[in-house]
This record gives sequence, C-alpha cells and structure tokens, in this order.
Amino acid sequence: MEINFLFFISVVPAIILYGIAKSGLGGSISLISVPLMTLVMPLNQALAIILPILIFSDIIAVYRFRREFDFSTLKIMIPFAAFGIIFGSLTFTFFSEELLKFIVGIMGFLFAGHYFVFKKKKIIPTKKNIFKGALCSSIAGFTSFCVHAGGTPTSIYLLPLRLKKEIYVGTRIIFFTFVNLIKLPLYVYLSMVNLETFSHSLMLMPLAIIGIFIGYRILKIIEENLFYNTIYVLILVTSSKLIYDYLFLSL
Repeated sequence: MEINFLFFISVVPAIILYGIAKSGLGGSISLISVPLMTLVMPLNQALAIILPILIFSDIIAVYRFRREFDFSTLKIMIPFAAFGIIFGSLTFTFFSEELLKFIVGIMGFLFAGHYFVFKKKKIIPTKKNIFKGALCSSIAGFTSFCVHAGGTPTSIYLLPLRLKKEIYVGTRIIFFTFVNLIKLPLYVYLSMVNLETFSHSLMLMPLAIIGIFIGYRILKIIEENLFYNTIYVLILVTSSKLIYDYLFLSL
C-alpha cells in the first residue's frame, strides 16, 4: 500500500468516516468509504483492511453503549444476519461490487424517499416485525460481507421503530459487532485477511479513533428529531449517489 497524495485524499477520510459511523451518526455516511479506498487498492484488499478496524471501533463503541440497547430487537436481527453472512461467503464471487451497491442504493432511496414524501407531524413508531427484521437483517449480513454496506438495510428495519436515540445507536452498534465478528473467520478462510492486510489495519486504526471522537461529540449535542432526520437525509444522498454511479459510471 503506497502512501502518497491519493492515499491521503481517499483512505484517510474513508477510515475517519467509518469511525464517525461507528459512533452512531448513521452508518450510511460510510457507504462512500469502500469506493474511496478502491481508488488506491483492489476491492478485496480494501475489505480486508477495513474489517479489523471495524471490529476495533466496535469494541470501543460497545463499551460506550453497553447499557443502551434493545435486546429483543437484537434477538430477531443477529441470527438472520449470520445467515446472510454465510450466504454472502458462498456467493461472494458471483456479484459485482457495483450491482450490490446499486441494490442497496435502490432500497435506501425508496425507504428515505417514502419517509420524506409521507412524513407526518407526529411520527408513530412501528411495532417489531419478525418477517421484516429477518429480511432486512439477512440482506444486511449479505451486503456487509460483500461490500461492508449493511447499514442501509439495518436502518430500514430500525429507524421506523423510533427507539430512543441512544438505544437506537447502541442496538445498531452491538448488531454490527456481532456481524463483523462472524465475518472475520470467513475472511481469514477465504485468504482475504492476512498478516499484510492486518498490519495496514493497525496503521490506520488511529484514524478510526478520531472519527469516533468526532461522532460522539455530534451525537451528544444533536436533538433527537434532528438526529433521525439527519440519518434519513444521509441515506437519501448516499443512495442517490450509488444509483447514479451504477447507471452513469459503471455501464
């Protein structure tokens, strides 16, 4: 991995964005991170370098939110996410990165677009739904394994529950902690994570800490309705970017 100007304008912000996302300000803001890193390295290498950084960030974030999460929601989500991860490991080579991100983009655009078009003054939380939770979690596990992009499917299930801000963040963080730990042995088995990629991960971890600190500061001062509206906006913007990239840049 060559450290040059392109490295500083692609890899550095990519890792900081992952740190911010791990602190709770919407995982969707990190959707651009993998494409940024692929400017200077192959996709498999980018995925392998990012995974230990995600796990490291998870450990820090879990300690911060260790008492603020919804256990009943996690019971629905984690087992189906594991199914999606295993399916992703078996079919990883059959799907292009561009196609997977396009699918995630369509899901996020429709989800966020529906929210803003039909938004009501008084938001009524939806009830937990095993079928929706299973579907979204399976897709999140699959896309997380293939391109570290499980945030949007996860948001599609979690956001309408309108959990308390800190509970939403804690539930999301613990969910992805399990997702990333399940992914690790499969990445090692597929020879994606190795000593070389792990050494690169260690070198970049301080950037994730900076991102986590930035995200915590934002989360502490942001009002709850603004917090949710910000996440929906981020999903809409990043999803639109994924759709644009697929339709106009990759075809």
